[in-house]
Amino acid sequence: MSSYVQRLGVSRSAAAFILVVAVGSVAAFPLLATNERFSVADDLAVRIRMDDTLTSIDSQVGDPFSATVVDKGDYQSARVYGHVAQINMSGKIKGHTSMMLRFDRLVMPDGRRAPIQAEILELYHAPSGEKVDVEGAIESGGRGRKSIEHTAIGAGAGALLGGIFGGAKGVGIGSIIGGAGGLGTTAFHGRQKITLGSGQEMLIRIIGR
Repeated sequence: MSSYVQRLGVSRSAAAFILVVAVGSVAAFPLLATNERFSVADDLAVRIRMDDTLTSIDSQVGDPFSATVVDKGDYQSARVYGHVAQINMSGKIKGHTSMMLRFDRLVMPDGRRAPIQAEILELYHAPSGEKVDVEGAIESGGRGRKSIEHTAIGAGAGALLGGIFGGAKGVGIGSIIGGAGGLGTTAFHGRQKITLGSGQEMLIRIIGR
């Protein structure tokens, strides 16, 4: 081989350089192919694990996130990318905090990518009791019933004390004071917070592209 190369008038170093370039070119073809797009079937459900932490306090609309597909099968270890689309904070007294996520694309381990739209079907073992509402938004655990109970208990206790010390007039005044006390107790707890920590798993369904 070396004698053949020398007969062609090519040095060994030049031959080695040509060989490296040729091998590199061949190896590059699969990499170029990884940028191709493909389609994900509609109604496909996959379980994903969050790579990032999102909260209703620290995150903002537009913040990106990613998650990894943990299901065994064709999409295992693929990455799902999206962004925070909406955050609605609860009131201090009642209501739920909600967070809407938008899923933008799915990227396979070999680099192939597909634009997607998806909805959340279920959260698994959410530590703060978050759940998915009928519109696919993540919703905090409710506090409205607790607020009403605090107010009712406060008003009832105030009315009882008012009746003991001030007759009928005292009942009305005691109810107002007791109710205000109940509201104050609830307000002290502050607004509800949603936390989706890194490692949180959820089930999503592909609904379009």
